[in-house]
Amino acid sequence: MKLKSNKKAFTIIELLISVVLISIVIAAILQMQQQTRDMAVYITDRSKSEFTNTLFVIDESERYHNSEKDAYTLISQSFKFDDFKNKEILEKKKKNIFVTDALKLVEIEDMPPIPFEVKKILLKGNSSSIFYRFSQK
Repeated sequence: MKLKSNKKAFTIIELLISVVLISIVIAAILQMQQQTRDMAVYITDRSKSEFTNTLFVIDESERYHNSEKDAYTLISQSFKFDDFKNKEILEKKKKNIFVTDALKLVEIEDMPPIPFEVKKILLKGNSSSIFYRFSQK
């Protein structure tokens, strides 16, 4: 007497297709995770760089037009550093400083003259930046 088996089972091809599909999904997830990690590193580095750039945008920076200066040289006149380590870190942060002549501002009819001037400060280094400096005439 023969026993019939009514069990339905997956074939080897169906199993292989499901493994391939799962592998594709996992590869896509890993790629998205890597892109997210890379973007987080970029944003962190850019944020640190922008913070460092703000050290160079002070009143004294206009005196150093067209020259390379370190952050310590610029801010040491305004701040006192007792810690040698901070001084050493600031001396490593260097930027080329370019300050434009005062920008021409358009005066509007029937309005009083504008009491300030605007200068563009360009910082060139690892990450370049542009700042606008407003000062009274």
